Amino acid sequence: MHVPLNDVFKKLEGLGFEDIRHNYILEKDNASLIADEFGFEVTINEDYKDDLFPDVENEKLLKERPPVVTIMGHVDHGKTTILDYLRKSSIVDQEFGGITQHIGAFSVITPISKKKITFLDTPGHAAFLKMRERGAIITDIVILVVAADDSVMPQTIEAIKHAKKSGVPIIVAINKCDKHGVKIEKVLSDLSAQDIDIEDYGGETQTVKISGKTGLNMDKLEEAVITLSEMSDFKAEPTGIRADGWVIESEMIKGMGNVATVLVRRGSVKAGDFLVAGHTYCKVRGMKDEHGKPIKIAGPSTPVQIWGWKDLPESGDQLIQASNEQTCKRVTENRITRQKEIQASRDIESINQKRQDEIEESKRLDKINDLKLAGLDASVFLGEDKTQVQAVNVKYMIKSDVFGSAEAIKESIDGLGNEEVKSTVISHGAGAPTESDLDIAATLDATIFCFNVKVPKLIAARADREGIKIKEHNIIYRLIEDVTEELQSHLKPRIEVKTLAEVEVKEVFVVTLRKSKTKIAGCKVSNGNLKRTAKVKVLRKKEVIFDGLLSSLKHVKDDISEARKGNECGISFDKWDKFEAGDIIQAYEEVEHKRFL
Repeated sequence: MHVPLNDVFKKLEGLGFEDIRHNYILEKDNASLIADEFGFEVTINEDYKDDLFPDVENEKLLKERPPVVTIMGHVDHGKTTILDYLRKSSIVDQEFGGITQHIGAFSVITPISKKKITFLDTPGHAAFLKMRERGAIITDIVILVVAADDSVMPQTIEAIKHAKKSGVPIIVAINKCDKHGVKIEKVLSDLSAQDIDIEDYGGETQTVKISGKTGLNMDKLEEAVITLSEMSDFKAEPTGIRADGWVIESEMIKGMGNVATVLVRRGSVKAGDFLVAGHTYCKVRGMKDEHGKPIKIAGPSTPVQIWGWKDLPESGDQLIQASNEQTCKRVTENRITRQKEIQASRDIESINQKRQDEIEESKRLDKINDLKLAGLDASVFLGEDKTQVQAVNVKYMIKSDVFGSAEAIKESIDGLGNEEVKSTVISHGAGAPTESDLDIAATLDATIFCFNVKVPKLIAARADREGIKIKEHNIIYRLIEDVTEELQSHLKPRIEVKTLAEVEVKEVFVVTLRKSKTKIAGCKVSNGNLKRTAKVKVLRKKEVIFDGLLSSLKHVKDDISEARKGNECGISFDKWDKFEAGDIIQAYEEVEHKRFL
């Protein structure tokens, strides 16, 4: 603008800015405001706002579609076992530790009604909160699984909250009813306490007593889903509109490239279609169903694997059909530009804050130097706490078999810790670690976690050679335990001080040894046993005036190693002799105790 800097400062001060220097960065709106103040016409490029949105619903094209049913509940309450029974496949045996590690989407033809139901199997572990929440958003019906021998648990309550938040109807499946001694009435009571309006107590929410293991009443659970589906009258347009849906999962598969599991919501997807999801797009090269069989078209409520993506989309990204590749490129580029602007705004804020902190730190150091020159204690005058510690920041990178698991792990461990130590996830994604990942880990001193991913030999060799930590896991709670243990190792131990003896200085003697005078404290042990090697504190009027070691412990003229309760002794201290009669000497030991988060 060719305007003197001081004039700009004055304008900024008039707008409420304080202590601004030449290197302060103005974000777009404030820069425009200042330029306008100086009479400049400001033009802001808004071309990036072009985007894709789902088509408006067309009632004339609506047809009945299969319901999308989400299985929710607490970890180990048998959700996957129920699905296993329904689709007659051994999913449970394939899961590490018996816990579902990532979302699965499956279509099932029910044995009795021969109708199609699409199931989402959302993980029950607390770590997958975000993925489970997405499951509730895109579902029509929630089956809430509660174990009859365990009743309502923390993740059960979370699942209830997510289901209610999404506004979808609930069916309660009380599982493991084949076990002896189960208390069904307690489960019903606990559910009612969580505002579940169950039929057993006169409400509308169906409850079905089942066993996913033996198949007890599984036909009744299926009947409950079909009945509720028919009452709700779920419909969508299979043709005549652009397809849209949700990305359930994404991963890199050898020989196929970037693959996404997609749940189609409306319209139909076929080979050759162009799709946009998040910051990437694809021309559909091929599609497979949940059994790995190729399919030509995927209509509403159909889960399908699609490959041909430029990059991996993220779990939970909305998917929208586009007319051509040019549209895909324009939309994704605009979204990336918009994301960069949002990030740049955050970066500007961070940079300005960092520079402001540097100014404050410079002022503080100047004050400290001035006080030191005056012979004063800076911490007292500046009100600083000498015990204050800088938080240790432990950094991690997550590489997983699928993006959803990487995201769930990030949600679980990012920010874990307290005011002394915390964990930070600097990146997360799908696929094996690369050379680039090693470069970043080495630069930032980060640990790489590989979840259900094999580390390539060359990568492992380089990591070992350069001291870069790579850890492999296949059970998420073990990974979280690993992080917790590492964070705890950075916590300073809790120090417990135990008083071993208490001694009173009765009189002060001055003795001459080798032509030099030495002060000796004539003492009597009032409590405990005083050892020559003990750490000691000297208190005067309850204030500590010395903290250190003894230089000698004598009885009459003889050196002794210990003085017991009631004994008199002579004491001298290591490099200190300012004691007086009436002072109290306390012998103590410090015991370290490990601290936990």
